Amino acid sequence: RAWIYRRDDDFVGAEREFRASAEFCSENSVWRLNAGHVLFMQGDKYKESAAFYEPIVRQHNDDIMSVPAAVLANLCVSYIMTFQNEEAEELMRKVEKAEELKGNMGKQYHHLCIVNLVVGTLYCAKSNYEFGLSRIAHALDGGNGARLYADTWLHVKRCVLGLLTGMAKQNIILPYPAVQEVLNFLKSCEVYGLFTPANIYAATDEVPAEPLTIGLEARKLRLLLIKLSEYEQ
Repeated sequence: RAWIYRRDDDFVGAEREFRASAEFCSENSVWRLNAGHVLFMQGDKYKESAAFYEPIVRQHNDDIMSVPAAVLANLCVSYIMTFQNEEAEELMRKVEKAEELKGNMGKQYHHLCIVNLVVGTLYCAKSNYEFGLSRIAHALDGGNGARLYADTWLHVKRCVLGLLTGMAKQNIILPYPAVQEVLNFLKSCEVYGLFTPANIYAATDEVPAEPLTIGLEARKLRLLLIKLSEYEQ
C-alpha cells in the first residue's frame, strides 16, 4: 500500500503505511531503504531520513561502492540540510577515494558524479549558484568527459536557467570570476556535446526532425549569460 501512495507522490501517506508496518519489517534492509526515501522526499525530515540511510552505509563500509548512489547522494544532502557539513564532506571524500581505487582496477563508477550533481543542485536551489554550479561542473569533469549526456545535462540547464532568471530579475549578482567559470564550463559542454542529444524521447514521443543537442543548448545558455553579465556591468 505504501507503494501506491509513493507512486502518487503522497509521501505523508506512504510514511503512515511504513510506520504501521515498522513492528514487523523494520529489520528488513529494503524496508529501511524505502522508508528513508519516503522521509527524504518530504523535504523537512532530513534528520529522520539520515537515520535510515546511515546503517545502510555503515553495513557496506568496506565497499561503499556497493551502496546505491542515490542513498549516498541523499545522505549527503540530509547532512547538509541538518548543518552537518563535515560529515557530508567526509562521506564525499570516502566515495571519491573508493571510486579512484575501483577506477585503478578498471571498473567505472559514477557514484561521485551523482553525489556532486545532487549536492550542486541543492545549493543552486538555495540560490548559492557559485558553489552549486562549481559542484556540477566538477561532477561532469568540466563538461569535457563521458559523463555529459542527456540525463546529467538536465541538471546543468535547470540550474543555469535558474541563475539566468535570477540575474534577469536582478535578484542574483554573481562575481566576475564565477561568471567566467560558468562560461568556460558551458563552452566545454558546447564543444563536447555538439552531437549529443539534449533530450531523451520515449518510444511514443514524436521526435523532431532535427533534435536539439547539448552543444546547441549550451551555446544558447552561454550567450544569454554573456548578455546578462554585460547588462549588469
